[in-house]
Amino acid sequence: MKNKQRKFAVKLYLRRIEEDPNYSENQFAAEVQQYMNENFSSNHLYNAYDPFSLWADIANLWKALNMTPAEIVQYSGLKMSEFAARYVIPYRTLQAWCDGTNPCPVYIRIMLCELLGILRQTERKQGEK
Repeated sequence: MKNKQRKFAVKLYLRRIEEDPNYSENQFAAEVQQYMNENFSSNHLYNAYDPFSLWADIANLWKALNMTPAEIVQYSGLKMSEFAARYVIPYRTLQAWCDGTNPCPVYIRIMLCELLGILRQTERKQGEK
């Protein structure tokens, strides 16, 4: 998934999850696929994705968007103090994000997921191996 497409998907997710807390991964995937088909399928710069790769990107993005800061820290295998030092996040801020006192901005969670390799891109075009 390219950055423009990911940006759309994140905005869509944030809008829909606010409207309906029961918004599901399947609804999200269907809306993202529809958007991509309408906006990118005929554009030669955005060759059609292999449906399995696109689904993997969408599922991966869904997973990253739904991870809590505590889950991200746990995934890293670092202690909270080590994680805070490594990513230059004030310890008390990270602690507040992890215990739910303060919400962690979505863009920070996405950035941390990218840095840790949780959020990956599979930009394979149809026919590529």
